[in-house]
Amino acid sequence: MKNDTEKISRNIRKTLRFSNDEFSQIEEKLSEHNFTFSEFARSAILNKKIHTKLTTDMIFQTQKIGINLNQIAKALNSKKSDIPNSEILKALVKIQNQIQELKNDT
Repeated sequence: MKNDTEKISRNIRKTLRFSNDEFSQIEEKLSEHNFTFSEFARSAILNKKIHTKLTTDMIFQTQKIGINLNQIAKALNSKKSDIPNSEILKALVKIQNQIQELKNDT
């Protein structure tokens, strides 16, 4: 991103709509930080991580993961599994790491 002292050609315009309450909150932040609306909007949009909204499919997939994890835990607790506990624990750690990566990406 170029520094603020360089002239940047900004020829794309977007329109935003706010409720009165939302805009009051924005005006407070503008006065607190001595920003123009455009500076504040660009900073907020370009410098913050975007969080993905959960979809029905994402929730369903997460529930399936939970069911699978419960089945693994049940097998570990029952000692009826032919798979060594160390292998199951490695699989659980791998799943945990993948879930953490997904969490960090959203």
